[in-house]
Amino acid sequence: MVPYNGGFYQHPDFPPNNTSGLVTISGEETPTLRWVFLDSETHEMRWGGRPDSQDHVCGPYDWTKDEQFMTLEGWEGWLAVRLPEDDARDQSDQDLGIIDGQEIWRLYFDQNDDGADLPPGACGLEIRLKRVMAEQ
Repeated sequence: MVPYNGGFYQHPDFPPNNTSGLVTISGEETPTLRWVFLDSETHEMRWGGRPDSQDHVCGPYDWTKDEQFMTLEGWEGWLAVRLPEDDARDQSDQDLGIIDGQEIWRLYFDQNDDGADLPPGACGLEIRLKRVMAEQ
């Protein structure tokens, strides 16, 4: 895990001069530019290369009017989600004596304002993605 390092960028599927795509620099060796996108089937936020983003929602991303929070497709539909398998993994870690105080939460986007079609047993919590400028 690494802190998010990215910004707005022109996605190849957008019209010219539209910089409403979102990219991140991965924590891989060698760091690589990756697209941030909404999986159109699961509603989970993912990242990957251009081929990974094909047929998924790649924007537009923007800021709220006060430029404090992030939006996708014009609104804040973000969800922090725990899936049943996340609970099982955390329990397995505890059973093995691995207690690091970290739980798995995933980022989803409720594109249609209908709960994001979360799988049975999933727990979703509405959140806001706050903009925090990095120290230089």
